[in-house]
Amino acid sequence: MLSSKPEIAKCYQEGLVNRRALARYLIQKQVAPKNQFDAVVAMLRRFPFEEYTHNQKEARTLFKTARITLKDNIVILDFKKDKQIIQKLQKIISHINYDAGDTLKIVLGTSSVKVFIDQRNLELLKESLEDFTLKSTIKKISEISLQFSDDAIKTRGIVSIISTELLLHDIVITELLTASPELLVYVKEEHVLKAYEVVKSLQT
Repeated sequence: MLSSKPEIAKCYQEGLVNRRALARYLIQKQVAPKNQFDAVVAMLRRFPFEEYTHNQKEARTLFKTARITLKDNIVILDFKKDKQIIQKLQKIISHINYDAGDTLKIVLGTSSVKVFIDQRNLELLKESLEDFTLKSTIKKISEISLQFSDDAIKTRGIVSIISTELLLHDIVITELLTASPELLVYVKEEHVLKAYEVVKSLQT
């Protein structure tokens, strides 16, 4: 019930509503049946808010020291998975200048291969991968990189905090990658300033 309404859980955790008021609200919003008021109150008593809040606090502490960087003009290409495409991509890697900050990330899925690359290097892919099936192309994407301390690898709730906060601010996550302790969030460039503000607010 509450997992589908993160904004409600957040208000409860911050002490903005009590159990009975929250139960009435859930029934009013048809999240719970009208004749189940006492059952909803009982459910809220059993819900492990204290444990959940403790985990959230532990995870939020790591945001205070996280290094946050932005990068624009990224393109995400989704290819149909093919054995030959991996060989082609290996050749492209030699043309990418990582020392200069170039982006090239390759994600192998069950049925597709996704490539994250800078707009300026897009021609490298077009020349090498034109014979493969391109399912979709998403341009004007920004990358928000959060580099945490090594403690992030063993801390619960970090991805949950990011996804929930962006959800509450109506920001769509286009893609999300992890290379623990680094978290990479991809959003459309039109939303990146708002997304950045949301992420930065987690450091206060």
